[in-house]
Amino acid sequence: MVKGSNDTDQQLVEPVFIHITKRLRQIAHAINKHSKYLQEKYHITVPQIICLREIYEHGPISFSALTKIVALNNSTVTGIVDRLERQGLVQRTRTSLDRRQIHIVITEKGVEFLQNTPPPVSDRLIDGLKQYSDEEINRIIWAIDQVALLLDGEQQR
Repeated sequence: MVKGSNDTDQQLVEPVFIHITKRLRQIAHAINKHSKYLQEKYHITVPQIICLREIYEHGPISFSALTKIVALNNSTVTGIVDRLERQGLVQRTRTSLDRRQIHIVITEKGVEFLQNTPPPVSDRLIDGLKQYSDEEINRIIWAIDQVALLLDGEQQR
């Protein structure tokens, strides 16, 4: 459907790209809307929750490892960790092996906060996904991963 290079194929391809772009915008808008809700009600954003959960699951974790796991750039992760640290949810620690290496660990307050904070996606998405089989969910994840890889490749050009 997307392959080919003549004019007829290009005319057929453009609606596909427009459709994909519209859906990606719709997804981004829904994520931003939920993030604003979380910010107003819980004083935390979706990227902050994701980082906090990853620190909980993988911690103590280095900045570079966290950056890779959450697919954000270093300055963004640094800002997120700064805000989480100001809230007392995480703290920076130095490893005993290399005093220059700084790791992030979740605090007791951070663990408690995670236990009382809703997930980083809306209940509507969670409830909707429950209607699908594991195989269908795996196909959705695969498709989203493929789109993300394609877009990530564009940034590296």
